[in-house]
Amino acid sequence: MPTSRGPAPVAEGDHSFFAYDDDTEWADVVLRSVHAGLGSGRRVLCDVDAKPAGVVLDVLRRGGIDVTAAQEGGRLRVATSGGFFRRHLPFDPDRVIPLVRAACAEAIADGFAGLTVLEDKSWCAREVPGAERLLEYELRLDREVYADLPVTGLCMFDRRVVPARLAGLLSGAHHSVVSATAEPEPRPFTVSALRDGAGVRLSGSADLDSRSDLAAALAAITGIPGPTVQLDLTHATFIDAEAVAALVEATHRLRRQGRRLMLHNPPYSLRRVAQLFPDECGALEVPV
Repeated sequence: MPTSRGPAPVAEGDHSFFAYDDDTEWADVVLRSVHAGLGSGRRVLCDVDAKPAGVVLDVLRRGGIDVTAAQEGGRLRVATSGGFFRRHLPFDPDRVIPLVRAACAEAIADGFAGLTVLEDKSWCAREVPGAERLLEYELRLDREVYADLPVTGLCMFDRRVVPARLAGLLSGAHHSVVSATAEPEPRPFTVSALRDGAGVRLSGSADLDSRSDLAAALAAITGIPGPTVQLDLTHATFIDAEAVAALVEATHRLRRQGRRLMLHNPPYSLRRVAQLFPDECGALEVPV
């Protein structure tokens, strides 16, 4: 689970989650994060989604940043309509991830230490084509961007727009949570990226209450590239029969693509279902 911390800039190399419901709180974190990015010698890209670009520029000016000099020197770029990485829809991680990598390469070529990206992703709650693939994108960033590039990212979500359940599911896909107020409520079910391989970790209970979360997680998992997708179940406390059936279907989906889903350390509940229904669960792969 991500850990909560006070209103501070994102750390070097972090992929952070920030949910807000107050514009003053939002402005404070944006200002601190831009200060941190500029102070580290990185180019800063700031995408404020539905807010006019002038709003963030005013926040930065009031916070003591010479916006004109930063923009003229290429140190600061503020997105206009469509943001930096979703100008072409539907939103597709296979297209967007190379754009993030290219933006970092461009920043380095221009003499910067790397890239800091602040993105308000509240658009995920609107009818944006491809928005359902945002979880897949967040999970893939670890291995395909953060593992080998000097990129710092802050993903922002407006609680007044983004449903709490969706925000909670997305929060688990980040390294840390920036919180200026109360700590986020514990999630009964979370999905997070494996930082050392192509795959994810499911934690908590996969049952009736988390059925929609599991469906979203499995849809994201099948989008992760590679011949074998690893699914770490070490911290899964319970997986009911319907959840096991969903895992079987995800296994078949990957097999139709010529790929594999490998389950690691499944809980007793999954093993018991597999014992009761050996034919139906025969497709599941668990290393000995």
